[in-house]
Amino acid sequence: MMDGFEKPKKNGLNPITKVLLLVIFSILVLLIVNPFVMLVTVIVIWLLKIYFHAFGLISKGIFLFAVAIFMAQIFFNHSGELLYEVSMLRFTTGGVSSGLLIAGRFFCLVMMSWIFISTTTASDLSTALISAGFPYRFAFLPALSMRFVPTFQFEFATVKEAQMIRGLRLEGHLRGLIKTVRYTMFPMLFSAISRVNSLVSSMEGRGFGVHKNRTLLHPNPPSISDAIFIAICILLATMIFLIDQEMILELSDLL
Repeated sequence: MMDGFEKPKKNGLNPITKVLLLVIFSILVLLIVNPFVMLVTVIVIWLLKIYFHAFGLISKGIFLFAVAIFMAQIFFNHSGELLYEVSMLRFTTGGVSSGLLIAGRFFCLVMMSWIFISTTTASDLSTALISAGFPYRFAFLPALSMRFVPTFQFEFATVKEAQMIRGLRLEGHLRGLIKTVRYTMFPMLFSAISRVNSLVSSMEGRGFGVHKNRTLLHPNPPSISDAIFIAICILLATMIFLIDQEMILELSDLL
């Protein structure tokens, strides 16, 4: 058999399994009400980010925005008992708890999605969906959206640098942020419309959607190991949820 048509080795989980795990643990994160459990969850997500090498400016922005959410709760939420006070900054139990929960939920949800995008290619996702029985017209949509994420990131950087070469100051303060949105939104919009039109013409020229079924070179259906791993993760998520609820009940009894 030719090298170009050899079946590649399967590495990691099936993309559908990753999607289900993302949904399961996203629901778990939304149900957590104990700040300590949320803090442990954030640390675990951060370690997973390092393990899967999900780095980049987006991950840095996610972390900084989560810190901003936490500090906003510290500044404006003064409920509960006073823990520490420095000048106008008051640390209270309510502010710290709500800050950890809200910032933790934001960080975990966005970072888990970023890890999924970083570890899953668009072609693998569409292949897995088609192998599982999804119509290939619909299976192509999430793969197409994932494929255009790095493309539009590159387009944004190009447009921003072009505007800065023309003398526009787009860095620093709030006014620079407003200028960035103002002077990059319309070029990005026109670029997106142009790419969509080119993609539609290309797909129509190749007869996309003419046949109901599509033959895959390397099918990737979910396996028994994927089902076992999902079951284990559901049990783990259930245990974490029960521990979280039990800790809240014990804390309420102490209060």
